[in-house]
Amino acid sequence: KRLNDVLENRGGNYILPFFWLHGEPHEILCEEIDRIEACGIREFCVESRPHPDFMGEQWWGDMDLIMEEARRRRMRVWLLDDDKFPTGHAGGGYEREPQKAKIYIAERHMDLCGPLESGAVLIENFLGDDGELLGVFACPKPYGGSSDISITDAVDLTDSVHDGIVYLNIPAGFYRLFVLFTTRKGGGRENYMNLLDEASVKVLLDQVYEPHYARYKEDFGKTFAGFFSDEPEIGNVPGYGFEEKLGKKNVRLPWSTELKKMLEERWKDNFPACLIALWYQAGDGTSALRRDFMDCVSQLLSDNFSMQIGNWCREHGVEYIGHVIEDDNAHARLGCSTAHYFRAEKGMDMAGIDVVHLQIIPGFKECDHQWIASDRDGEFFHYGLAKLGSSLARLDKRKKGRALCEIFGSFGWAEGVWLMKWLTDHMLVRGINTFVPHAFSPLFPDRDCPPHFYARGNNPQYPYFRELMKYMNRMCHLLNGGRMVIETAVLYHGEAEWCSDTELFQRPVRKLMEKQIDCDVIWSDLLQRDSCIFQEGKLCVNGLRYNCLIIPACQCVTDTVARFIADAKKEGFPVLFMDEYPVQSLSDDVPAEAVRTMTEVIGEDHLTDRVMQLCGAQEFTVDCKEGNREDLRTCTYTQQDGFVYLFFNEHPYQSVKIEVDFTNAGHNSLFRYDAVSNRASEVITEDGKLYLELCAGEMAVFIQTGSGSVEKNA
Repeated sequence: KRLNDVLENRGGNYILPFFWLHGEPHEILCEEIDRIEACGIREFCVESRPHPDFMGEQWWGDMDLIMEEARRRRMRVWLLDDDKFPTGHAGGGYEREPQKAKIYIAERHMDLCGPLESGAVLIENFLGDDGELLGVFACPKPYGGSSDISITDAVDLTDSVHDGIVYLNIPAGFYRLFVLFTTRKGGGRENYMNLLDEASVKVLLDQVYEPHYARYKEDFGKTFAGFFSDEPEIGNVPGYGFEEKLGKKNVRLPWSTELKKMLEERWKDNFPACLIALWYQAGDGTSALRRDFMDCVSQLLSDNFSMQIGNWCREHGVEYIGHVIEDDNAHARLGCSTAHYFRAEKGMDMAGIDVVHLQIIPGFKECDHQWIASDRDGEFFHYGLAKLGSSLARLDKRKKGRALCEIFGSFGWAEGVWLMKWLTDHMLVRGINTFVPHAFSPLFPDRDCPPHFYARGNNPQYPYFRELMKYMNRMCHLLNGGRMVIETAVLYHGEAEWCSDTELFQRPVRKLMEKQIDCDVIWSDLLQRDSCIFQEGKLCVNGLRYNCLIIPACQCVTDTVARFIADAKKEGFPVLFMDEYPVQSLSDDVPAEAVRTMTEVIGEDHLTDRVMQLCGAQEFTVDCKEGNREDLRTCTYTQQDGFVYLFFNEHPYQSVKIEVDFTNAGHNSLFRYDAVSNRASEVITEDGKLYLELCAGEMAVFIQTGSGSVEKNA
């Protein structure tokens, strides 16, 4: 049915490009909308950032025109929800309400040598002019050897602080005196949203969302489709460092009154001394304390930011979409990201990712490749990024299978349509099925994040870009509404990384992809007893069934994962650790020794053989006759009336020749679909086998049905 839809040009729209506004004359805005519409695109997302008068008179005049044009053309409009990048400035709302802006927790310390009687230490200068004291503790500190701080033996001196001075008596030995306090200074962007604070997030709703609803209420859910948040951040440090994990000195950490309450409930009388473990090693309990902090941070961000905005949108008849910063493994960390990819996007109606700034370049798939600004983790961007989005879209019913990618942005004018096509296919074969191309700009020349697809008629590749957009919409229609055939799960490493060192999830994902084995990335929330069940030795999560779970090598497993492993063992469900067993478990009931007896450890070179053994017969098998099999990507979608098979050669310059064996598929008619020319032709296999040669960057699409009723273009 879906193939016939696209052959007859009856497919839907799955593209909503950014449309940048700079205050241009209205006739130019209308011309740019013409160019968007000419690409077969029926929606666009207004990019407010460069506009000179966001939420002012000129803004409303431009938006009124855009809404009028969209109504007339039966198009839909989305809105990027702030005047600055990233989302969180609320159009200057925190300058007007500074008491609702970000707040941080900080520590300062000094080392002391006892015995000391009737001592006094000035701490007032530590706090600065806005610091509010949380606690003062003297902690035993070994001299030489171990650098661990003993918080279990900490002496609470908070009540001994008077007029900025702490008075103390300490016995013989070495001590570190910690001063813990909150402050609004020394962190990231000033006058920005606190994603952990419900009232702070509501400022964005009050300043941006509500005024647009008041003006376009009748269009909400019709012409006005919804709002887009762009890379909201915890923002406890300046800039875009991607290594913001706990255990770093001299770093502000996120804070809110809700976070304080949650930690008090978990740590009881040991709060706030346990906070010291967020910066320094505090013995065997450090992993659990850091897990607690990050768990609370990510839960609050999910509830107060993602869910609050998402619920507001759904209550007002529109949808909420966007993405966080995933770059170079930041997605499970603090700083420029949001502590936990899956929790951060819980309230959104589509799973979201982005690829910008040369992050993905054909062939540069190793851990480090250099671009103009820094080294990038090519392994993450090639093997991890898209699987975050497609896995969330499959596993969260709110997403309805929709996985969105902001794409093409800021690659520069050297990015041609060939590379755009390659990036599109890279995403499609990994399960991405909705796109936000970046960007249509009515200003030329515009030095801001090119390429721009029309560029006031100055982009000579626009006619070919237009054909790429038609290809993109056809492919997305073919795949949307279907379900990827996946039987293997890989555990998200985020929670393990909060505790200690761990291998990253993309490592096992890469090993699977290079042998044409698809997988989902699942997170530990889904492994709780009220979220999953076991049936006939398989794991069932939200209607999806898996034959095994692979856990990247890690030092520590959380209590949730440890309990799941115990349950899985009873049910005969295999859990595989890649390369090595953990040395620590946060579960008292399932210690590390028990975890090792209940699971298998598989070296990365033998992982795929073991997975294929556990999964049994596949829809198809691939035998590589010539070329590099490791760069062949495949995926299978099942629709109500057939299957869609994608084969993509990602190699930048080598062809690949393969034999595909469909004898296990059990279907009748096989068609090859060319989505560029929009034609389908029936394929005759030899005893169920198909011989296929793909040149560098070529995608092949096959549709298999049981009825042979597909109508073919001449």
